[in-house]
Amino acid sequence: MAIEIQTDEAEKIIKSIAIPPRPAVILKVMEERNRPEPDLGKVARLIGGDVGLSAAMMKTVNSPFYGLRNKVSSVQHAVSMLGLSSVANVATALSLRSSLAGSKAVPMERFWDTTSQIAMISAHAAASLPGVSQEQAYTFGLFRDCGIPVLMQKFPDYKDTLRAANTASDQPFTAVEDTRHGTNHATVGYLLAKSWCLDDVICKGILLHHDDSIFQSDDSSLSQVCTLVAIASLAEHISNTYMRLQQDVEWDRRGDTVLEYIGLPLNEYEDMQDEIHRRLDQAA
Repeated sequence: MAIEIQTDEAEKIIKSIAIPPRPAVILKVMEERNRPEPDLGKVARLIGGDVGLSAAMMKTVNSPFYGLRNKVSSVQHAVSMLGLSSVANVATALSLRSSLAGSKAVPMERFWDTTSQIAMISAHAAASLPGVSQEQAYTFGLFRDCGIPVLMQKFPDYKDTLRAANTASDQPFTAVEDTRHGTNHATVGYLLAKSWCLDDVICKGILLHHDDSIFQSDDSSLSQVCTLVAIASLAEHISNTYMRLQQDVEWDRRGDTVLEYIGLPLNEYEDMQDEIHRRLDQAA
């Protein structure tokens, strides 16, 4: 399956969009992670030196969705319990939220609260499904729609585009964006993820997460991508049902395909949904 990123016109638009660089602390964490013998204590000190990042990490890993029997008491404790890869992925995802926090003119708190919830649900679902790790599912869940806040700050009328795309049953979400802006959040998110040096499977998943055709592809290299996309779709629908949103056009179109792809019978999905709703109540 060929991956087409953008048209020439979209390239021009994307070049005018400010893609935030990775923060220095994340660069240093990734450098340490890639060493033959990484220093876990140094990683803990790097993250712990950023008050906002360390506080967000503690809140994240102590969430009911991580399923830890004992609460993590420090960043050092988190590194020792979760491992360097998991902590690095969570730190990267949390730094993204901080980098794209928005402004008074374009507040993004509700978007990030919803995205964080979807990421947590994705991690929980991944624990009982084969194909991806919890931290990978969490990272994808948080980065999947990262192009939205970028476009929100670029185009004053982008909220109108979101409303139109969320209710369009006759065309893909990204097609509405392409028509109105010459690019879409999947493409912008892909470029952002590439610039932050995320795993290739996550980058491809971001690019293709509104493309239903991937579930029928015979390209074996897309297997993990499809699993990530399917889990995040499931997580988003569970989040929507918890928030009692009446309309979920994309799930109406692809829900059966998603459940079939990950091998989750409807009754097991409903049990999972009930359990996650209970966890959301606990976390509230």
